[in-house]
Amino acid sequence: MAGTTTVTRGEFLKISATSGAGLILGFHLFGRHGLKAAETADVFEPNVWLGVAPSGEVTIIMHRAEMGQKIWTSLPMIVAEELGADWSKVTVKQGDVNRAYGGQNTGGSASIRTCYDKLRKAGATARAMLIAAAAQTWNVSPGSCRAAEGTVTHSATNRTLTYGELAQKAAQLPVPEEVILKAPKDYTIIGQDLRGREVPTKVNGSAIFGYDYTMPGMLVATVARCPVFGGKPASYEEGSAKSVTKVRHVVEISSGVAVVADNTWAAMQGREALKITWDEGPNAGLSSADISKAFAAAAEKPGEVLLEEGDAAGALASARKKLDAVYEVPYIDHAPMEPMNA
Repeated sequence: MAGTTTVTRGEFLKISATSGAGLILGFHLFGRHGLKAAETADVFEPNVWLGVAPSGEVTIIMHRAEMGQKIWTSLPMIVAEELGADWSKVTVKQGDVNRAYGGQNTGGSASIRTCYDKLRKAGATARAMLIAAAAQTWNVSPGSCRAAEGTVTHSATNRTLTYGELAQKAAQLPVPEEVILKAPKDYTIIGQDLRGREVPTKVNGSAIFGYDYTMPGMLVATVARCPVFGGKPASYEEGSAKSVTKVRHVVEISSGVAVVADNTWAAMQGREALKITWDEGPNAGLSSADISKAFAAAAEKPGEVLLEEGDAAGALASARKKLDAVYEVPYIDHAPMEPMNA
């Protein structure tokens, strides 16, 4: 994906939920990889990753979906670590759909490994800007200042300013092209067992999931699918489904038959009334044993080598002791707790 997204300063303030003057920081994910400063002009090009309000509250925008894997804690920890934030003052908010974030699909255990470097740089860049703002205020060298727990301290005089006090001034500074990232030995947030930012909303019921979304006039569809992969409906009673109150449409689709209704319950009742006879197709007789045999046969064939270091074949051939084992798990559904929805 290429291109840029331009958003007004007002839109950025709205997204980051900060009030009054504050520091809004983002960076561009396409083409030019440099960062641009937040300015008072109408257009601010890079998208928002974090915001620092005059109150000192830090808002971190997450572009991936929290589905129980706790990335709404782990990803903000990366930003907060490099920022030197006070974790108790960090708020996490869901980012809108925007191509400037890059990929927003969530899956494959990819969030940390694909976001780690850029989120570290976002936090470290904000920290550098805040330190620079403090150094200018005190007329000292940035190297004589340190940032931690939401404050910048001048080491020689022990003077301190909070991030909130520095936010407006930092917002006027140019964003440095290169920043120094923390060494792992200096981490105070990453690696700690911190309270998950997403947990309270799930406990009190305020978390909004895909299935919670609604809008005026919206209909709901449920799909009857063949129990055998690759099968299709041979026959079904469309009239029976439509006789259910509030069922509007019955539509055959590539993966089965969809029943569209005013609400979920009506759609489910209409689906039950379909009384479908399935043509199970070529996989009708396929069993777990068949799948295991197919996997075993595939494992005997040469695979694609993505990385080769050393002489594995030679090491195995000359080994004094060899262990050969096969581990197998059943072929089962990857079924989330939340109903599948779109």
